[in-house]
Amino acid sequence: MSDSAENAAATDGSEWAPVLEEPFKAEPAGWSFAATSRTPPLRFDAPGLVVTLPGGETSVAAYWYEKEQFGDASVTVTIVLLSAQEPTQSYAGVSFRAKSDKDNYRVFIDGEGYYRLTRRVENVSTALVDWTRNEALKPGPGEENRLRVVASKGEITLWANGVKLTTVADPTFEAGHIALQAQGGSAESESATVFAFRDLVVAKP
Repeated sequence: MSDSAENAAATDGSEWAPVLEEPFKAEPAGWSFAATSRTPPLRFDAPGLVVTLPGGETSVAAYWYEKEQFGDASVTVTIVLLSAQEPTQSYAGVSFRAKSDKDNYRVFIDGEGYYRLTRRVENVSTALVDWTRNEALKPGPGEENRLRVVASKGEITLWANGVKLTTVADPTFEAGHIALQAQGGSAESESATVFAFRDLVVAKP
């Protein structure tokens, strides 16, 4: 493999070996769930892992993989906004290299074609990439977006539907857990926001 081809593979993780594949057709082992709402808003069925953010409040729901921590890794998952009603500020994505829910990296996408990458240290978030519109992300309910996060050494590269979004250098966290996360909602609307996660693949070099 040439140097340029090797660098490209490291950037997109496409040639890394899968170590975890989960379609979420049923509740898998080795995961744990946490939410701020009183009713655990998730289910497993044909659409995948379905997470509901209840209306009338703001909430956070996270599904953690506890069996293993990952350093250099590619995390790929399909995210679908199943339903939403304005006004809403809900979004879903991946936490990675997470030491805890207070110390981690997070990438989110919303239902309007925007993405955001943050570093969270001692429960304080810093935007590495603030909300940015990208045409590779398909907006609206029912649209599938295949999100890929590649953490390689001190660099984080984001992909959506096969298109590179950005690369950011940040060495704060070298390894940690992964989680699928949704958060937001609206205190102004009683309508819930519903996301689905499908076909998770974690790969390592």
